[in-house]
Amino acid sequence: MHRTFETSTTRRQHSLDGLWEFVLDPADDGLDAGYHGDFPDDADRIDVPAPWNVAGDAAEAEYESPAWYRRTFDLPEETTGVLTFHGVCHDATVWLDGERVASHYGGHTPISVVDDFEAGTHELVVRADNTRDERSIPRPGTDWFPYGGITREVVLEVVPDIFVEDLRVEYELDDDSDRAAMTATVTVRNEGETADRSVSVELVDEALEGEAEADTETEINPGTTQIELDLEADVERWSPHDEDPQLYTVVATVGSGDRADELRERIGFRTVAVTETDILVNGDPVELLGVNRHEDHPEWGHTQPLRLQRLDLDVIEDAGMNTVRTSHYPNHPRFLDCCDERGILVLEEIPYWQFDADRFAREGVLERGETTLREMIGRDRHHPSVLAWSLTNECANEEEGVREATEKLADVARGLDDRPLTLASNNYHPDGDGEDLCLEHVDFVCMNAYPGWYQEGDYADVIEGVREDFPEMPIVASEFGAGAVFGERTRENQKWSEGYQADFVEDAVETFRETECVAGFTIWQYCDTRTDPRNWATRPKTKNNKGIVDEYRRPKEAYNRVRDLLGADGDGDR
Repeated sequence: MHRTFETSTTRRQHSLDGLWEFVLDPADDGLDAGYHGDFPDDADRIDVPAPWNVAGDAAEAEYESPAWYRRTFDLPEETTGVLTFHGVCHDATVWLDGERVASHYGGHTPISVVDDFEAGTHELVVRADNTRDERSIPRPGTDWFPYGGITREVVLEVVPDIFVEDLRVEYELDDDSDRAAMTATVTVRNEGETADRSVSVELVDEALEGEAEADTETEINPGTTQIELDLEADVERWSPHDEDPQLYTVVATVGSGDRADELRERIGFRTVAVTETDILVNGDPVELLGVNRHEDHPEWGHTQPLRLQRLDLDVIEDAGMNTVRTSHYPNHPRFLDCCDERGILVLEEIPYWQFDADRFAREGVLERGETTLREMIGRDRHHPSVLAWSLTNECANEEEGVREATEKLADVARGLDDRPLTLASNNYHPDGDGEDLCLEHVDFVCMNAYPGWYQEGDYADVIEGVREDFPEMPIVASEFGAGAVFGERTRENQKWSEGYQADFVEDAVETFRETECVAGFTIWQYCDTRTDPRNWATRPKTKNNKGIVDEYRRPKEAYNRVRDLLGADGDGDR
């Protein structure tokens, strides 16, 4: 189950998860050896989805190079199918029945293949490569673990030859009446001959009583056709303050009877705006109280089962928090579904972590990021929980080449969606000094700073430096924290003890909440996470230990301190 709701009632969906044949390719000679047509006989078997770093044996635990997967599946009759890999880290090539059908860069957005399938047995082969180099996103040296493999679900959907390929819903809300004026863009794909078909869109909710519907008859030529349909309805707004936020299902259908195909999306109606001091949801200021969360666990690595996603949100909510920053890549869409259902706010990011102008200028680097940004927005645009898109993290924002890249990324995002944009800057320092050329291209500041951990100083001085340069923007303290080894308790509360971390986080949170221009915070970080294996000498347990819970979600003293500070209400009222 790759979502928490049903995405179609007309399609047969075949899960291709399970055991796949698997072989490492450290010399990268699998292409020349023809693995895609003649898979090695001595292949192992490995779970999918799962990173090979946790699903394999000791040889794969820190493996960073290409590897190959293979499986077969049977279909009882000839059909058109949509094959989707929801995540392969990071550079993937897919062969179907010996034919190369897809190549994709980026481990956190989906790969989709449309093909005509004969009845019988079919073979899938995948080459996955998690190598980081001078052109990779993420770059070498990132402070999170370089998981590799097929890390999210693989699904084959059986569709008619004319089917709904995509559905995009844009809307405007009337402030006085909460009436939503919607434009639904339905992309229909035709793998057969030209034909006339009905196309309809419906907003589904018991209270609407069939009010919100639109349909048309149109000629569908081979290839793709886009149809725009307008509809209106009186709606209840999605709100992070509600215990059970209102969500609606949008159903796009092409054809009728046994030729019908439908695609379902789920949306919530709300507005997001920014003032000089606040972030507004539905016109009301909301205080972001949250954490940064990596998709990481000792047993599952980057692959997150639903029960773990729900557990993480339970832990976050129980501490009175209402926000997750998806550091530093698009998270699983099912996790975002859970955030929609609970009213948890999300800042979603692409993995430009500590890039400078030289790295951005390398061939393909900016283009890869632009593609990931388009794919993230295209996949996640209907999630009401996603408050803003974040373009970069801790890049060399004082360099002109980084400013130019940021401007291009901002243009891409604004051309696709009207949410606010942000980026995480660490260019301001405890002495108040700093310069950032990139923040002018976004709508609010995400501020990363660690005075008291990596250097001396106070957060108030960092905030003052940011505010002096950007007085028209609210600030979110997007990264701050201190490391603590779980169970390390000392009378002196020195660094790496739980007491030091708890005092540090408490002082920072109190400073942020007392400062008018600070619209909220996300603590670095939610849980302890594996880091780059090369960091073993500087990271205890080869982990980033700044989690307020440990890798198994056991609370540290800082977690309990935060819960006490927030009163465990987490409603974010300002």
